[in-house]
Amino acid sequence: MLLAALSAAWQPSIARAGEEDTQLWVFLSATGPLDDDTRLTIDTSQRWRSAARGDEQQTIRILVEQQVAERLALGGAVAVFEAGGLSEFRLDQQAVVTLGRFALRSRIEERFFDRADRMEVRLRQRVLYNQPLARDWRATLHGEWFGIVQSRRRDVPDSAEWRAQLSLFHRLGNNFEVGANYLFILVPNGDRPDRITHVPQATVTYRF
Repeated sequence: MLLAALSAAWQPSIARAGEEDTQLWVFLSATGPLDDDTRLTIDTSQRWRSAARGDEQQTIRILVEQQVAERLALGGAVAVFEAGGLSEFRLDQQAVVTLGRFALRSRIEERFFDRADRMEVRLRQRVLYNQPLARDWRATLHGEWFGIVQSRRRDVPDSAEWRAQLSLFHRLGNNFEVGANYLFILVPNGDRPDRITHVPQATVTYRF
């Protein structure tokens, strides 16, 4: 009876553990001005994930942003994501409002997946705070809400997730910046345990 009771208590623990995982993401970026008001950013990443979370993923994204007012920038991007033998082609449009050390970003994404029923539409809302530290050092903290307003599959309901990220950056000379980040992802799961992901990240940025 004791063994049966311990087994019954252990099963929910296994289920809860199965809803939590850790990933590692590495980003390489190049960014710089095209003219006085236009910026180009190209980034690529390698994301190590378990097969249960979609398998390892490689990405490349090209973003162009236009400063249209003192505190407002508009941008658009095209990206390709590869994971587990499946491809995603993505378009997105965004607006960024800068208020002192705060940056408020609103982004909408059109996502095209292999063998999907239809285009997926995702809305992202982010608030970021940028804090200068010692010379050549800075930190950022941001929170972001992701909402799928049209799923790629007709039989899957819309869903949402929350993300929070803490980052520390160090500038190396005039052109390079390296960063270490921690990303926390929470996916509410209704009556089942929420899904939690921990993502340590490393970034290298070249500024031209």
